[in-house]
Amino acid sequence: MSEQFVKKQTLIVLALMAIHVIIAVPLAYHLNIWVDEASTLYATQSGFWAAFQTAAAEQKQAPLYFWIVSLLRYLNDSIFFARLLSVICSLAAIWLFSGLASRILKPAAALAMTAFFALHPFLFWASVEIRVYSLVILLTVVLFSAFFAAFVNDDKTGPDRRRLYPKLWFLAVVIVSLYTNYYLGFVVAGLGFALVVSGRWRDVGTYSLLMVVAGIAFLPMLVELRAEFIAKTGGFVEPRSLSDGLRAIWNHVLTFVLPSEIFPGEDQTVFSIIRVWIVRVAFLIIAAMAIIRRKQITQHTLILGVATAVVCAFLLAAYFLVGHSYIVIRHASILFVPVILFIASLISDAFGGMSISRSRSVGLVMGLLILVSFTYGTYAIYPNLTKRGDWARVGEFIRQNESPGQPIVVFLAFEALALRYNYVGVNQILPDERYFTYGPEAAADSPDSHRREIEFIISKIPADADRIWLAVSDKCSTTAACIPLQKYVNANYTIEIEKDFYLEKAYLLKRKEK
Repeated sequence: MSEQFVKKQTLIVLALMAIHVIIAVPLAYHLNIWVDEASTLYATQSGFWAAFQTAAAEQKQAPLYFWIVSLLRYLNDSIFFARLLSVICSLAAIWLFSGLASRILKPAAALAMTAFFALHPFLFWASVEIRVYSLVILLTVVLFSAFFAAFVNDDKTGPDRRRLYPKLWFLAVVIVSLYTNYYLGFVVAGLGFALVVSGRWRDVGTYSLLMVVAGIAFLPMLVELRAEFIAKTGGFVEPRSLSDGLRAIWNHVLTFVLPSEIFPGEDQTVFSIIRVWIVRVAFLIIAAMAIIRRKQITQHTLILGVATAVVCAFLLAAYFLVGHSYIVIRHASILFVPVILFIASLISDAFGGMSISRSRSVGLVMGLLILVSFTYGTYAIYPNLTKRGDWARVGEFIRQNESPGQPIVVFLAFEALALRYNYVGVNQILPDERYFTYGPEAAADSPDSHRREIEFIISKIPADADRIWLAVSDKCSTTAACIPLQKYVNANYTIEIEKDFYLEKAYLLKRKEK
């Protein structure tokens, strides 16, 4: 590869990073926070030592990201600054992804895939979250890069010391990954299994030894991990089926390959239906060509395919162990990088002999299709430029219409955290404790699904408050979960003000005279 081409490639990657910044940074500045982000701010509000002691137990997640955020908040405590960490992680991921793609694909294809990755709506979403997902994507890229350097592109004839360094680096990345997100262990397992399938038995032994060391380093987290697993499996167990689990994972693959709505509603849009059939037909063609040209399948494609399949298998296992809510799209961020790399590598192998003119024609059609998909997908993430709950507008609406002595009651209890960071009025937000205590108690559409939580929230309402504000989630309009709360409100209050927001509704209630 000529020096001039390398410079041109570098400039293109930097331009893609600049485009990502131009789109992500204004969104990071403008958008309200939703409840998951509020949970991060809550976990890190008391400084590093408090986060170090409580992040894993309270958040029921691996703690490293929370430790990092708690340190950054000493420099600046704003929401925008907290989101910049995710933007930076995404930019680093783009840069490293370009190098990883160059190892696997031809130069032009590697640049095309880097553009696909850098401008993907899912990466934009991760960039403006005060959550771990952008860091997870970055670490997934680093894991694959370190793995290829240590085991696939390893110089077998080089000095032992020089060959050892990439393996030690891979070990360090594995340990950091496990302390960042437990699901990254699925990626680690997938890479190890790929060595087995490819018959690299000496590397399998080395890999196993490294994993023993990583396991020892992870021992301090085992007690927390066990407690988190018990907490997530100790409540109501929703009905689960193999078909539902596979459908959820298939939808994630669809989103990563050709996105429509990152967070789809109950009803499929026309765009989403068209997208599904385009991907189905494309996958059939790719599979047929891969079978016909199976001798052209490279080791890189085999490794990526096995790793992707293993990650999917572990996500399916997680579905059966802890439920659907723990394999939704944000938890499947570990699948983002392997899926798109595997599909790209498989296409490269299966269609490698295509003529230049035909390649350009196909590339143009695919480029236009992806451009439409990405534009629509990015727009659909934030209706009216707001995140779930529309808490900034909810808080401002209450502030403009409130009077002192009108406490604000929020259902679900967990979502009271979000209003805390979007409301600057004079009234108390309730509940003010036990944010992480409650979970589903029955089927989602049952009046019993949040009965204990509703009883707790009602108990927090001051008896002497003549008027209260009530903010309820979309559960109250889409399920029967709010029936106990609605019965209490109907028996004790009349509605003076009612206002709809994005996936949230606010009321001003006046107590009935008895």
